[in-house]
Amino acid sequence: MQGLTKTPLSPAPNNLYLSQTPSRWKSIGSMLGQVTLIFFFVNIAVFVVSGFIDSNMNGILGPSDPLQVMLGTICSTPFLLAFILLRKPKLAHIVRVEPSAEGNNTHVIAPSTLIQTTMQTTVKHHLVHNTAPLQIPPLKQLWLIFIIGTLISTFCMIPILVSSTIWAVLLFLLIAIPAWIIGFSTPVFAWWATSNEYFGLQTTKRQGEWMLIAGMLSTFPALVINSLISPIIINFLGISMNGVESLGFGMILFLSAPIGEELSKALAVLFLSRFIDSAKRGFQIGFSVGLGFALLENMSYILGALFSGEGAAISFVFTTVLRAIGSIPGHATWTAISGFAIGHHVSKNKRSKSLIDDGYEMVKPIRQESQWVLLDKKSGQLISSSNMTTQPVLPKWLSAGKEKEIQLTRSPAKAIFIAIFSHAIWNGTLWLSGILLIDSPAYIQIIVNLILIITLIVILWIILRRLIPYAIDDRNSLLS
Repeated sequence: MQGLTKTPLSPAPNNLYLSQTPSRWKSIGSMLGQVTLIFFFVNIAVFVVSGFIDSNMNGILGPSDPLQVMLGTICSTPFLLAFILLRKPKLAHIVRVEPSAEGNNTHVIAPSTLIQTTMQTTVKHHLVHNTAPLQIPPLKQLWLIFIIGTLISTFCMIPILVSSTIWAVLLFLLIAIPAWIIGFSTPVFAWWATSNEYFGLQTTKRQGEWMLIAGMLSTFPALVINSLISPIIINFLGISMNGVESLGFGMILFLSAPIGEELSKALAVLFLSRFIDSAKRGFQIGFSVGLGFALLENMSYILGALFSGEGAAISFVFTTVLRAIGSIPGHATWTAISGFAIGHHVSKNKRSKSLIDDGYEMVKPIRQESQWVLLDKKSGQLISSSNMTTQPVLPKWLSAGKEKEIQLTRSPAKAIFIAIFSHAIWNGTLWLSGILLIDSPAYIQIIVNLILIITLIVILWIILRRLIPYAIDDRNSLLS
């Protein structure tokens, strides 16, 4: 560029739009790569923290292990750097010419690029965030992949139930990784597609991904609380944690986990406060944060089910299905309740910018968010744009109707308490059932637990179908 006239960057005009074409599976592929990085980073980071306060993770404070801290830091750093690299904002360099009596007919904008115009023009350079709308494959496709993938995976695992021949083992190893990926990811993405399709909110790809990522990262403080801090406190109080039937183990399930996880997810919603402009948006963010948390949690649960021994086929199908229709929407619902109240509070106090966004204030006039239009690849016809608004139409399976709405609280403290209480009921019911039936025959325990699980899922669905219509109604969401 030596010898060329330098044109400084200037703010882009408000009527500048960037054209986009549909790429629905791109977001899925991007999130699969990032969830893998976050999964390893979070688990190694917990290992680092344990090196400071409880290196042998026996629930007793100390000893510290500097070597563990050093090795954990070294091992986690590549995953962190890779994540930062993937989350680097995509900027678009826009070059425009506009008529000007003081301009020229020829402009050299690069050593090999020349622009000629029939009239006198000046060159404008803009640098904007290359935003694109959040596009997710249709939820029917995702549920179909989940159902077919789960059935095929389970069928391929059946031989190992009968015998441990080399062919049965090889077939299991061949199907294990695809089954794991389909099992932990597709139901979460299906629920993500549900929120994107039916909540009626324009969301950019970057915003949608950050919602899931914030939920995934919230698993770190939750793990620290559940795996390190709570066991230390429980042991200090002299409460036994030996075995799943112990009071200490139960306290982790119905007390520590609900409190730690819901507070961590609520903080993740606050982390995204720069996106919040209404209680409705807060509900969407809370719902997605809960899905992100469940996504990372699912990775561990499905992986554990796959390596549960000869009964992997049974363990896999039960864990995968029950989490898809129970735990995943449960996490989303509980955090959405908190998100609605947080969204109202943030909007009311005009705090739509978080501390993390303060660093962009100086470059905001240049690196501004772009507006976008979504065009059909074949016809070139307009599909949607950043300025278009849609009125959501909820299907019956997602809405019980306005007459059966449940009013959401606008108090963040009350909302978080409700989320914690609901989560505690979910976790504690099955644990308490196991304690009461510990001496009962195995078939009795299985039947009772199945009935309880189905009951909890039905109750969750009844509540969810009554919360969503209220939350997405602008009359209940926007400030008066």
